[in-house]
Amino acid sequence: MSMPLFAAVFFIGAIALFVWWLVMLVEAVRIPAARWQEKGHNQVVYIILMVFLGVIGTLIYYFVPRPELR
Repeated sequence: MSMPLFAAVFFIGAIALFVWWLVMLVEAVRIPAARWQEKGHNQVVYIILMVFLGVIGTLIYYFVPRPELR
């Protein structure tokens, strides 16, 4: 794989991860706090995890509270 092609694939992947992170963050913010409490999760904790841990925090959100909140 040539270097420019690798850089392009890396750049597109980074953009895709950023967009996915942003969509998940907006989704978490838009869910009412009452629903979070009803399901036994803390909205602020998961949002902080997503902001500070980035994709790892978003993966935690995606697999732990998201299925219950939907």
